[in-house]
Amino acid sequence: MPGNDPVVTGIAILLGIAFGPAVLVGLLVRLPRLVRRVAARHRRPAPSRPIGPPLERLVADLRRLDRLRRGPQPATRVRRLALLAAYDDVLLDVCRAVGVEDPPLRAHVEAGGTQGALDADREFARLRTEADIEATGVRIDPPGHAA
Repeated sequence: MPGNDPVVTGIAILLGIAFGPAVLVGLLVRLPRLVRRVAARHRRPAPSRPIGPPLERLVADLRRLDRLRRGPQPATRVRRLALLAAYDDVLLDVCRAVGVEDPPLRAHVEAGGTQGALDADREFARLRTEADIEATGVRIDPPGHAA
């Protein structure tokens, strides 16, 4: 009968006996790694943690500094500069938190530092940045919070 060659059958049995245990041990060694890979593909990614303080705290700080900025002028120039620099920093943090790309104020802060806080161009950039933030739905001066 064709296909029942005793020599081929004998060679197949010999190869199975010779290499079978080695192949089986190799599979058993690699099995845990294979299981971990398959599990990692089907595992949900860990939820991303926000970078920086929560948006609610940033907006509360921004509103507080805005009330101070619009209220009576600080007694010294240094305090006025410090107040405006703090306001600018929090304004840029809120921009980052709500996803405002390249706010107009960033270039002025990077170029002028604290000393340029009183410049008219920087004040205009502040207004434009505030408008960009409010366009995202965050109210800087909500109704009912008049100082």
